[in-house]
Amino acid sequence: MSVTSTRKPRIRDDIEKEDAFRGLCATVRANPSGALSSLVHMCKAIASWHHIRSEDLHNDICQVLKGFKQMLNNGAWEQCMSALEPPEKEKLLNYLI
Repeated sequence: MSVTSTRKPRIRDDIEKEDAFRGLCATVRANPSGALSSLVHMCKAIASWHHIRSEDLHNDICQVLKGFKQMLNNGAWEQCMSALEPPEKEKLLNYLI
């Protein structure tokens, strides 16, 4: 019998995670419409941070999220946010969205 876990894997906040998110932000800035289909997953990944030590990375994430919020209209941003768990939404408030 197989037992599946509903726990989400926790990825440590470290330099590798920072580098990965820098790359993600650069990719999204280059082609924001290409990331729209993964926006909910990206928001969940951003919410997985406990603390971002790099102010530059924090600012990059803020810019990306604000860009999506401005780009999405007719309730699309709210629809995306409704797909998140309350703790995830709360963590995204750290990015002033």
